[in-house]
Amino acid sequence: MATRLADTLLAADADMDRIHRRVVRVGAAAAWSAAALFMVLGFLSGESAMFVEAVGPVIAASFMTTQILLKRENGGMALFSAALITLVMYAVVGNEATLVPAAVALVLICSIGMLLIDSHQIATVGSIALVLVISPLLWGLPVTDALTLGAVMALGFIMASAIFFTVRNAAAALNVRFQTLFESSPTAVMEEDWSEALAYVRSEYTGRPDRIRPFLMAYPAVVARAVGKAKITRANQAAIDLLEASDAEHLLGYRDPESVTDETVGAFALALATLYEGGKSYEQEVFALTMEGRPIWLQTRCVDTSSNQPATTILVGLADVTHMQARQDAMAELVRAKDEFIAKVSHELRTPLTAVVGLTSEMAAMDLSEEEQAELMLLVCGQASEMSYIVDDLLVAARAEMETMALDTAVVDMGVELRKTIDGLGITVQGVADPIPAVVADASRVRQILRNLLTNADRYGGPNRRITAGAALDRAWLEVRDDGEGVDPSAAEVIFEPYSTAHSGVTGSVGLGLSVARQLAELMGGSLTYHRDPDETVFRLELPIAGASNRAQASVTASV
Repeated sequence: MATRLADTLLAADADMDRIHRRVVRVGAAAAWSAAALFMVLGFLSGESAMFVEAVGPVIAASFMTTQILLKRENGGMALFSAALITLVMYAVVGNEATLVPAAVALVLICSIGMLLIDSHQIATVGSIALVLVISPLLWGLPVTDALTLGAVMALGFIMASAIFFTVRNAAAALNVRFQTLFESSPTAVMEEDWSEALAYVRSEYTGRPDRIRPFLMAYPAVVARAVGKAKITRANQAAIDLLEASDAEHLLGYRDPESVTDETVGAFALALATLYEGGKSYEQEVFALTMEGRPIWLQTRCVDTSSNQPATTILVGLADVTHMQARQDAMAELVRAKDEFIAKVSHELRTPLTAVVGLTSEMAAMDLSEEEQAELMLLVCGQASEMSYIVDDLLVAARAEMETMALDTAVVDMGVELRKTIDGLGITVQGVADPIPAVVADASRVRQILRNLLTNADRYGGPNRRITAGAALDRAWLEVRDDGEGVDPSAAEVIFEPYSTAHSGVTGSVGLGLSVARQLAELMGGSLTYHRDPDETVFRLELPIAGASNRAQASVTASV
């Protein structure tokens, strides 16, 4: 009864129906139990008076049961009806020994009943006080004694009602503030009941409390069944919007056990373990799906505000941290990419550097002929050039990121630069287009672009490579083609991202060549794209054509 009374004092308007249902159901159960007890005692003792005394509880129980069946439970009416039945039954079968208990019972029942009266409270108090004054007259007491007892009962009822009203009004004022904060809060808040879930976990695990978390993680089926016994009892509008529910009813009720997945089992296990260990609060970030199926990361802060039975009232604050999680993932990916980049650069530089060190050591230690020295020196130059190319790409990437890249533009014969690049790399290319239109660009950067495209084709393309070229409007274009398999269409842009090697499928590459080539092409007013045509991999470089309108700018230095 104390729990029911506390619930009544603190209940919001939306909860009063639930309180009335509880009071009527508890009262009906108590009345039927009392009636059964009187009948059993009557059978055992053979006293017919016991059966007469059972009539009152039967009438009260029948009245409350009727309310339940009609689904029109009213706790105030039930209690006042019980008080009236008590008054009448004492007049019929009461005696001097039960006088005081009957009087106390009437005052107590009527006082508690006043807690469930929301309107015409003063008139109701006056009417009940008057009934209590005259009640002893119906019990056959002398007039003076009856009026004295009635006055004491009425005074006790009025004092008790005044105290209950004061407490209720104070509690209601506090509760209104809480409800306003709960319902109108811009923060998503839910109220949950995990008492059944906690009871289930306790029935499944009887080991040491400090081992509950490993147990739950080892048995996700237990976690799923426990979560299926937890229920959401209340949610504010912010929570409804955050979780993309149509209304509050869409959220309320028992949780779905299937929400326990590999991604969420740890979060649910933490919640259950904290409650099992007697903890009052916990917070964590969890992955979830909205009611519309959209993935979302939530920061949850949970506080167990239960007064008696643990985990019956848990307030859960929710915040959408999906963007923060995405940022953390991006930072983690960046750190991983940088670490991988450093390892790749070290590997790429170590290979030619090892060759340079080895060859020069051999030249210094051995007595070689001029022809052998020249051959070794040629190899050393090739490896040094390889290191130079890597360093060039690194510098371009760094300067482009800092927006300090400098270009020295002039009229450039791409055919000449292409032949220099092919000769320097020692790569075989079939069908080199000739002539190739001249462009306005930085000659060294054009060679760097061509070198990266040809190196990419040599490393990752097919055995047959060819160059085509032409002009369209104010741009000259050059295409590096090979008969390799190419990359997946979804990775057509990824291959131009810094440190990406998605196009190659080969480890050990720095992953800057194509990124640097595109950056340089765009800084010179051109473009670099990739496509398949239809069985060839095609990288198309476009640069501003050298015409009459831009020859005057041939030796202008541009800084970007």
